[in-house]
Amino acid sequence: MAGEVNSETLKYLEMARRFLPKSIWSPETIVASFIVERAEGSYLIDVEGRRFIDLTSQWSTNNVGNVNAEVLEAAIQGLKQYGFIIYGLNLHKAVFELVTELLRIRPSSKLTRVALELSGTGAVDAAVKFAVKVKKRPHIISFLGQYHGYYTGTLGYGPESAESRKYYENLYGNAAILLPYPDCYRRPEYMSCEEWGKFIIDYIEEWVLKYQVAPDRVSAILFEPIACEAGVWIPPDSFIHGLTKLADKYGWFLIADEVMTGFGRTGKWFAIQHWNIDVDLMPLGKGISGGIFPIAAVYGSEEAMASEPVEYGTTFGGHPAGCLAAVANIRVLEKYNIVERSARLGEKALKRIIDWPEKYEIVGDVRGKGLVIGIEFVKDKKLKTRNPESAKTVYLEAIKRGVLPLMDVGDWILRIQPPLTIEEEVLMYAIDVIEDCIKIAEKNFKNKVPQASSNTSHLNHNSLLSS
Repeated sequence: MAGEVNSETLKYLEMARRFLPKSIWSPETIVASFIVERAEGSYLIDVEGRRFIDLTSQWSTNNVGNVNAEVLEAAIQGLKQYGFIIYGLNLHKAVFELVTELLRIRPSSKLTRVALELSGTGAVDAAVKFAVKVKKRPHIISFLGQYHGYYTGTLGYGPESAESRKYYENLYGNAAILLPYPDCYRRPEYMSCEEWGKFIIDYIEEWVLKYQVAPDRVSAILFEPIACEAGVWIPPDSFIHGLTKLADKYGWFLIADEVMTGFGRTGKWFAIQHWNIDVDLMPLGKGISGGIFPIAAVYGSEEAMASEPVEYGTTFGGHPAGCLAAVANIRVLEKYNIVERSARLGEKALKRIIDWPEKYEIVGDVRGKGLVIGIEFVKDKKLKTRNPESAKTVYLEAIKRGVLPLMDVGDWILRIQPPLTIEEEVLMYAIDVIEDCIKIAEKNFKNKVPQASSNTSHLNHNSLLSS
């Protein structure tokens, strides 16, 4: 058990209420309510000394474990050697060390160049800039539910939710043509998953290109090979291969957003390798540097990156310490066979929970690839009514027991995305805890009690924040 919250935690929560934006501390928006003091390996340790099993890897950033010593040392050496150099002003040696490593592990021979950025959102933004300027075409095709970051621009490329776009609508224009992403669980009941994927491809060709935009006004298709943030949506083959055929036919760039799926998360170095396809641009971030130093990148083809100059980047993009941390991260992934381990351990974890939809009334579906796994909660199996109340119950009960799953505010899908180095026995114990919490949530649901059982720590927290 993680134990109770005491005055030390409450002190920091009060500071959050006084000094931080409301989205960080509001009872309507806050998720985990403990204050981290340090992290190590598969655990987060809070200011009370309580240890929590980390099933978030802080959204697939700390793939090689929290505070990996080899990656940390590389970043420290980078700071000692370089301090800070703007790579767009003065190229530095660390840039070439990273670019060489990235090209060595590239998923396609078509990807011959690398641009460096600061964040995954910035990398997506840069990829779209390359596509639009090089192709001289104003539109991209993207998909609903995808997550490309919270910049006002990237919110227009792939809205995670209507709520996240509220009040910024006038900033988007009509650059992005948005279509459904084929979430197989919520497909039309009269279609198979493959038919659902094919329908979306056919819709683009038969309707979008005939009535909405001419093919020669589209520069690119932007897609997530697996839509993690949406709830681990794994698309059918017909969708992925259909996108490649459309791009080839009409001369569009294919942009695969691998910010969350890259660097072993799905059991491959990159998720597109599950389909053996080529792409023209590939934004990278999160797991690129093991969470030790902010950096991101974009793979690009010759046409995308060598045709003409394209303005992109930020001051700190391509930071020397970030470059060297990313190099070390790649070598750690290889040295300890972590990518292959992700595939094996993810398969075991999915096998452990695969029968939950049959066992529990509130579990509608479980799905995953590698160590990105989604558990979808519903109120009605037939109607697939979303059930954020039960998801929240499971989440809060798990935290009380020292396990931190991944869940967004108001979401009905719980995710398991631990460090890829998590010990097998620790992961299986955490899954056992989640199952115990599902039993509690199921009982509450059947009794029409929407929230988790009473807990002093959360009552104190909520009363503090609402005061």
